[in-house]
Amino acid sequence: MTIDIPTGFTPVGAFSGTENFESLVGPLYQRQDAPASIATWGFRAERRHCNPFGVVHGGMLTTFADTMMGSLVFHAIEGAPCATITLTMDFIGAGREGDWIEGRAELLRQGRSVCFLRSELRANEKIILNASGAWAIIGSR
Repeated sequence: MTIDIPTGFTPVGAFSGTENFESLVGPLYQRQDAPASIATWGFRAERRHCNPFGVVHGGMLTTFADTMMGSLVFHAIEGAPCATITLTMDFIGAGREGDWIEGRAELLRQGRSVCFLRSELRANEKIILNASGAWAIIGSR
């Protein structure tokens, strides 16, 4: 099956050919045309991402936002381990099967031991989710 993705997006390499949680929900894609403090990711909503009503499941949107923001932190701190401390989701709208779900994450502040981020997800150019969170930099002092 071929997945139609917008021009400029490529598969997220960290999950290619590996068996981890993210590989179960992917493929996920990224666009690398922004400053290092910004991440733009996307995925094509498939039936397996949806609830019985054909709406992209909130757990999928949460996983996507958390993974995108966590990856942004990971790269900002040059590959040091990190972990989500807090994650707040505001579900504003809905994505449906077949929609291109696009997320944009922004690193707001990077401290010695904690990073703060926000993101928004869109479907059909409409905001469907706002998220904010904090990530611990593991092993920092």
